[in-house]
Amino acid sequence: MALRRNFGISAWLAITLSLLVSLACTENTESPTPTWPPLPAPPPTFAAGGVQTPTDFGYNTRVIDGDIHVWHAPHCPPVPPAEFVAKVILTDLSSGSQVYLNQDGSVRSSPQPDYRSDEGRERITMVLDDSSLMELILAPFECP
Repeated sequence: MALRRNFGISAWLAITLSLLVSLACTENTESPTPTWPPLPAPPPTFAAGGVQTPTDFGYNTRVIDGDIHVWHAPHCPPVPPAEFVAKVILTDLSSGSQVYLNQDGSVRSSPQPDYRSDEGRERITMVLDDSSLMELILAPFECP
């Protein structure tokens, strides 16, 4: 009789231990509580996201001097049915500064130049004062 009682306790202990071991070894597979409506991503900061200016506008863009890009209003078919602020936009991508130019290279007064830093102003002024760079800027684009 003692043997039977010991066997019953041993079986109970073995079952209990195996359940405890299986509970300890299982992963927590709970999924995080979803939020509704989904939260929008936070906007990038200037330092984290850099300047939010595209680096490739298509066939009508040129790299002039490092981070200085020039963009011409589209003129190849099909020309988009849009009016552009300026025929030429000179952009310093490192600072986000922009200057709007007329077709002859003169700076437009409306909209005013958008200088976002002193460095951007200096770089764009340096490009505007360089006659060889201005020839490159005003050179017409060939349609693709």
